[in-house]
Amino acid sequence: MQVTALPEGLQRFTLADLPRERWRNGAGWTRTVASAQARDGQADWRVSLAEISEGAPFSQFPGMDRTAVLAAGGPVRLRGAERDWNLAVPGDMARFAGELSLENAPPESEARIWNVMVRRGQVHAEVQVFAGQDVPLPGDGHALVWVLQGSFRVVSPAGDELFCLEADEGLHRRPAPCGLVLLPASSDARLVRTQLR
Repeated sequence: MQVTALPEGLQRFTLADLPRERWRNGAGWTRTVASAQARDGQADWRVSLAEISEGAPFSQFPGMDRTAVLAAGGPVRLRGAERDWNLAVPGDMARFAGELSLENAPPESEARIWNVMVRRGQVHAEVQVFAGQDVPLPGDGHALVWVLQGSFRVVSPAGDELFCLEADEGLHRRPAPCGLVLLPASSDARLVRTQLR
């Protein structure tokens, strides 16, 4: 029998659950997944899904470190004065400083980017892509996952299957005892996991 109640501190979400808002520079749209603010009102960290449908400059966030992972569509080419990144397939990743001046070329098809920003020196983000592997969800810090392709079974420490997580669905685990594991349920299963400490 399947367990339907979510463990404490765990939130399941879909793309439709996340309201759209304009980019900081007005050149695109984004959906905030989760964020945390410091006492001075500035963001300590923020995870969002950015929508890219045309060429545009990226918003600059001085003092932040950024990671961009292609979640769907594309390809997305990020162009800077000293370096370019070509995000061609879901899971391709770019890491760069938030003050860097970048623009994206028009993608062949509308793209979504898993966008992670953390305040430099204050928060550490570990962003990893898993394909066809078991993915643990540790209990320290915040952990967020987003399924890029296929599906994963979410299993409790006791071995009970809680639910199945499909493409374009995610989880946010706030700091709490956890021990959950996500097991690939399809041959193309791929997700991005972000841990914030």
